[in-house]
Amino acid sequence: MTAAQSVDSREPLEESGGATAHSYGALALVLIALALRIVEYLHNKAIWLDEAHLALNILQRGYAGLTERLDAGQGAPLMFLWAERFTANVLGPGEYSLRLLPLIASLASCVLLYALLRRTLPMRGLLMALAIFALAVPVIRYASEVKAYATDLAVALALYLMVLPLERRPLSPGYAALLAVCGAASVWCAFPATLVLAGLAAVLIVRAVGEKGMRSIAMAAAIAVAWTSSAAANYWLMLRHNTENAEVRTWWLDRFMPLPPTSPSDAYWFVRTYFEVFAEPMGLGAAGLGALLFLFGVYTLWNTNRIRLAFLLAPIVSTLLASGMQVYPFMGRFLLFLVPLILIGIGEGWDFFAANARHRAVVVAAAAVLLVQPAAGALKGAMQGGGDGVRPVFDHVAQHFAEGDKLYVYCWAVPTFHYYELKSGVDYPKVDGQSSRADWPGYVREIAPLRGNSRVWVVLTNTPRQLVGQEDKFILTHLDTIGRRSGERVFAESSVYLYDLRGPSDHGG
Repeated sequence: MTAAQSVDSREPLEESGGATAHSYGALALVLIALALRIVEYLHNKAIWLDEAHLALNILQRGYAGLTERLDAGQGAPLMFLWAERFTANVLGPGEYSLRLLPLIASLASCVLLYALLRRTLPMRGLLMALAIFALAVPVIRYASEVKAYATDLAVALALYLMVLPLERRPLSPGYAALLAVCGAASVWCAFPATLVLAGLAAVLIVRAVGEKGMRSIAMAAAIAVAWTSSAAANYWLMLRHNTENAEVRTWWLDRFMPLPPTSPSDAYWFVRTYFEVFAEPMGLGAAGLGALLFLFGVYTLWNTNRIRLAFLLAPIVSTLLASGMQVYPFMGRFLLFLVPLILIGIGEGWDFFAANARHRAVVVAAAAVLLVQPAAGALKGAMQGGGDGVRPVFDHVAQHFAEGDKLYVYCWAVPTFHYYELKSGVDYPKVDGQSSRADWPGYVREIAPLRGNSRVWVVLTNTPRQLVGQEDKFILTHLDTIGRRSGERVFAESSVYLYDLRGPSDHGG
């Protein structure tokens, strides 16, 4: 396949000229995307479980310590960890500080995506793709979380933009060197960059072989060697801590591609996963319509621009293969870096659909089906913000804690409570609960050392509900049996109770 083969004859948006109403519409969508992400950040939602695990690793280690295996099965790129550590050193350990880098990456992604789409999609497709991205609740959510998913997206977009010129022109030595250096650096900034580069390298090599020029083959091979060498070093220093962790792999067993598929349930995995992608991370309530439009887009690109189709599908295929090797889950937030490629497919499909629909009303109705639910979700998030988590409980304890008081922190509240202790510079005398899902009497044994104390604070959380189950009720029932409840505060996602555990419960006054 050469650069001249199957190149789209339609003019890209940037060459169509004229400041049209549609152009202003695209700009408005970019501004909406930026505004929604800033609002999400300003809501300053409480740190939640996964964020707390990573935040504690960042705040409790030095730069050298962040190159070692992280606690609680956490993993993040080295440059992300170091940037977070630096930001915390300069601005403090608060939520705003730790979420600043994801916010900046997310805002950059809005601009980078527009640059990518205006070079790849007709106007109708661009507007639809931008609208989906602007309103996608999962994408907005990760703009303000202490996780690397937003930076994964920004780095992937930069890589997609770098290879885009190769659709229309052959690889030059200077550009090959630029690709080699930037690609090699990217794997230290985003783990999925390795998957993106694997797919792109395959396309570059196949195209070079198709051109039958030794110079092109040599340049493509040199790029692949540079990328592979950097990825191998990154794997040895950072990634292997997670991929070699059997416990972490068990968390995602049903999210690994069956390789090879050997049963009807294995075959169903592909169908289920395909449609799930359009719900999470794409944020479409009408996931089936999004999935259909993507297929229309693949069909269109097959007929108009097979080089672009190869660049679009190759990172998806490499991610599936990594999933089949059980080193990368193919699900939700882990696929945020593929969102731009899926949007190109949907945008092409939307343009195909709109051009071939017999009635304008059908197009309007389809647009409403696609966008009303995401718009409602984005508006709700902008107005209500995120949950308060354990933060109000911590604040209540901090205000009323007295000398001699003790604390019992339920297992699923431990990481977040520890984060707020670290942020506030305190370390309460406490018992940190351990998960005893298979042995509920384990909670009784944890509480036993606290008996005989007149003031014991008990911190519980009701999220994540799939983990908490009814354990919180079991713990309270036991405490009511062995002591007297003298106070309580119940919040939306957490609660705190004050017990006198010096003797049996006495409700007679």
